[in-house]
Amino acid sequence: MEPKLFTPQFNEHAEEFKRYLPVNINLRFETLASHLALCEETYIRTLLGKTLFSSLAEFVENHPTLPDDAPKSALVHKVRFALIRLAIWKGYDIIAANISDTGVSAEVDKENRLFRYQEENIKHSLKDEGFNYLDNILEYLEENSQDFPEFCNSQYKLSNVHSLIRNTAQFQECYNIDNSRLVFLKMRDYIRDVELIELQHRIGADFFNELLTADESDTKYGTILPAIRHYIVYAALAEGIGELHKMPTEKGLIFETTTMDGVQETPVYRAHVMESRARFAERAEQYLAAALYVIGKHPSNYTNYVNFAGDSPEDGVIHRDNTNRKIFLA
Repeated sequence: MEPKLFTPQFNEHAEEFKRYLPVNINLRFETLASHLALCEETYIRTLLGKTLFSSLAEFVENHPTLPDDAPKSALVHKVRFALIRLAIWKGYDIIAANISDTGVSAEVDKENRLFRYQEENIKHSLKDEGFNYLDNILEYLEENSQDFPEFCNSQYKLSNVHSLIRNTAQFQECYNIDNSRLVFLKMRDYIRDVELIELQHRIGADFFNELLTADESDTKYGTILPAIRHYIVYAALAEGIGELHKMPTEKGLIFETTTMDGVQETPVYRAHVMESRARFAERAEQYLAAALYVIGKHPSNYTNYVNFAGDSPEDGVIHRDNTNRKIFLA
């Protein structure tokens, strides 16, 4: 399996690799080729879509020196920046090992090896930088959509049309995840469930679909969409904690402490998980209530919501005051 976006003729001494990861890289192309190809198939092709990825691979094959004035050249540079990091991270343990008929051993002498925490820090850095830069690639594609019409058919683009939280940046605006794409990907399933089940149960499918295509510069949408997005994010956080005992990190809900041996991680106890879940759920309700308050003040601007909800209470629960009344239980 050969990579499509890096070429062996320009990596006899890792020349291209060093351009995107400016450190002392002493890797033969053959050593990294299978890891590059795997990451292309697993991450890059999934992100760009089959059509755009194939078009990009064909461009690299026909223009190996990447002309400066071509929009695809800029995209290739960005993809390679992420790809080289993901490939070294993915193949780190195999690259560092010597596999033979007699077994597996370390390539580097014991006295020259890094400490375990140093290796883990390098792997963590490569992984985070690689995944986070994928958002930079997506932003570039969005800003230059006229140059990449193939991107419109990608699964990523099609799925985002049906969500109000479409990227890491929008999630970050509502809750600090340190702009981590890994965290955002972990939360996508919960975002989807909140939007399709909980939010549509509260505001109706027609009004939800109206918001998907709303122009946020229009005051009537601009005043409620931030609050609704906050509701989605906080409700997704509460849902994720409740089902998986996970906070929005790719490693789950953890406490981190720094010691001389590096970063140590310990799990959070159930009581802390449930406390966080309750706090997130409460905050979600507060944001949705704020949006519905605005809607209630200007019902003529939100006819799809009014047609769905009518005189229903904002929290969707009918409250009845039975003070000093007789109640018959059958």
